[in-house]
Order: sequence, then C-alpha cells, then structure tokens
Amino acid sequence: MLTNNYGSTADLIHSLTHIDIMVLEASGHPMFKIQENWLPEFQQSSKLQTIFTYAQKYQYPDYFTYTDPGQLNYVTLKLPTSAIKQPVVILGPFLTTAFTIDEVNDIIAENGYNISERSQLEQFYQSLPVLSSTQINDLGTLLVNLFSKPLVPATQGAKLISNNPPTPKAGKIIDTEHQQQIVNNYLNEEKITNAIASGNEVAVRQLSQTMTKIFDSFSNRIPNKPLRSSKNICFVFNTICRIAAHKGGVHPLYLNDISEKYALLIEKQVNLQGLHTLVVSMTDEYCKLVQQVSTNDFSPMIKRAADYILLNLGHPIVLDKIAESIGTNPSYLSRKFKQEAGLTITEYINTHRIKEAKQYLSSSQPSITDIAMMVGFNDLNYFIRVFKKVTGKTPSQFRRKTTGAPASK
Repeated sequence: MLTNNYGSTADLIHSLTHIDIMVLEASGHPMFKIQENWLPEFQQSSKLQTIFTYAQKYQYPDYFTYTDPGQLNYVTLKLPTSAIKQPVVILGPFLTTAFTIDEVNDIIAENGYNISERSQLEQFYQSLPVLSSTQINDLGTLLVNLFSKPLVPATQGAKLISNNPPTPKAGKIIDTEHQQQIVNNYLNEEKITNAIASGNEVAVRQLSQTMTKIFDSFSNRIPNKPLRSSKNICFVFNTICRIAAHKGGVHPLYLNDISEKYALLIEKQVNLQGLHTLVVSMTDEYCKLVQQVSTNDFSPMIKRAADYILLNLGHPIVLDKIAESIGTNPSYLSRKFKQEAGLTITEYINTHRIKEAKQYLSSSQPSITDIAMMVGFNDLNYFIRVFKKVTGKTPSQFRRKTTGAPASK
C-alpha cells in the first residue's frame, strides 16, 4: 500500500469510529494523526516508542492491544511493507470498562496527575467509548482490511429525492388539563433552577423525580422517536443547570467542563432509563459544584481572587501572583480578603486543599505523600500539621477512621 494513501485510510476509519488514530512512519515518528481528545500522555514520545517497539514484534495481519497505566486502550497494527522496520497504525484511546468518578480519581492519583486538572480528566474518561472484546476484534479486522490495499474512492451515481407531499396534520387542541401541565412544567423548572443556584441539595433531590416526569412528557416531541426527543430536552436541561450554577457563583471554567461532559454522556445513552439516571446525576453534580466552588458571597475583587485560588489549587499559589492576576495591590488584597472571607489567603488555600485531600484519604490508595503533592503541598510534614489543625486528626488517623485501612506514607 502506498504511504500517501495511509492518511486517506486513517481518515476514513476515524470517520466511521470517531476514535483518534495515528500512523507512525518506519522511524517511529508520526506521519499522520487525527486527535480530537485532550490527552495527558499520548503526545509523549516514550509511550509512542513503546507501542512502536511492541508492534515490530508482530507480523501482519496480527494486531495487538496496548493498555497504558491510566487504563487507556489502543489497537495497534504493523502495516504491510517490505522494509525491515514498518509503519504502525495506532487506534485509540478507548476504554474496556466504564469508570465511576471514584475510580477515575484513583487513576488520577496513581498516575500523579494534579487536582487542578481533575475535572478535565474526569470529563475525558467519561467521554471515551467503552468497547467489548468483540468490538475490539472488529476494530482489528477493520484495520487489517482497510490498510491492506489502497482505497478505491466512491462516487455518487445519483441523488434521488421523493416529491411525495407530506401528510397534513390536524390542528392541535390544547385542553385545560394540558395547559395546566405546561404551567406546572415551567414552575418546576424554576424551582429546580433556584435550588441549584442556592446549592440546596435536599430540594434538588426532591425535585429530580419531578424532572424525569417532565422529560417523559416531552418524549413525543419527535413522532416515534422518544429517545431522540428525550435527549433533546436533556440537552436543554443541561443548559438550564449550567445557567443556574453560574447564577450560584460558579466560575465558567468549571461550568464548561461539566456541561461538555454531560452533553457527551447524554448522546451516548441508549435508553430512557439511562437518561433518567443521568438527569439525577446532572442536577446533583451541578448543585454540589455550587456548594464547593461558589464565590457569590464575595465582592467582585475577592471573588476573582477566590476563583484564581480554586482553579489553581494543585499548583503553587502566592499572594503576589494572585494580586497580579486581578490587578490589585497585594497588601490591600490580603486585608480585604480577610475581612470578607474571615480567613487569611493562606488559611483559605489550606482549607480547600485539605477538603480535597479528605476525598482521597477516604480510600486506601494513594499514599499520604502522593495526596499531599497532588493537592499542592510540597512538604509532607507541613501537610500533616495543617491537616491536623483543620480536622483535628492526622491524615493517618483520618484514613484509619474512614476506611479502617493502615496508613501508608
């Protein structure tokens, strides 16, 4: 197969599968790639070289699968040429099992990712396709056959359009009961919007069941396509939740991540029950976001400072940098922050870092040292002192009480 045809074949496979694809030339360097997913390690030459080296051990038409430490999977095939070293095609990443948020957090911790990138990584994992062993084998078969010879481009022979006039629809009569249902739907929508904006978790959970009933009432918007109709109203509701959380004081960067995540999850659902479950999860997560990162109680200047801190929690944060980022004097910022937050900037940073650390300490992995680094402490002893000051327990004591597991530094 001619090298210049690899790109056309890879492009076709991506169009059919919507999975990222890359072709490495015989030297191991990429000659063609389509990469839509943000990926923390895929760009690293070490991973590419590892896959490339493994691929040279296999003979066409045998393919192999590769799973990296982050549980990302790839299908790989050495392409048929007469050269000693041959080009390699890599299709991925994809998953072989769906991960819960807690499992994604474990992966993040085990691979030493920073908590500041957590929401982006959660979104990334939840957006990937989950493939069965049969589907993986089908992908291998697809690679083997499409890369075996040059593509024959297809041409459209004809375009047939039916001229049959549509069947006229009878005018819709809205009775009093239906009018009341419409009014109730909008009232309930307003209630759940206000509940999310205020971070009222109890009210959100009480109203979630009502929202699923509203979605069911919209399921006939597109005749004979209840799933498509319900997906459309879910997209609308995702937007409503995002606006509500923004009204509740959540920074747009958080909202962009969560909104994109749910847009992908909505489209991936295959039945109405899956959408019902997603609606409950969506409302709950937007509400918790308001609880965790809302800065609505602050003046505009302190709100910008608090947003800066929360968005960079896993990185080094110093007063001068915060002041520079929002265009104010460090001394003035420090004084005003204490007045409004009731905490110094350092205390505010540490309080939120400890809140993040508690989440990871609630499982037996990762180590306390790794957790300290992940949440922004570069000194283990300082982390232990701050943790005890905030919680009244050392990290080891907190983990033992929460999990019953022995502590590991």
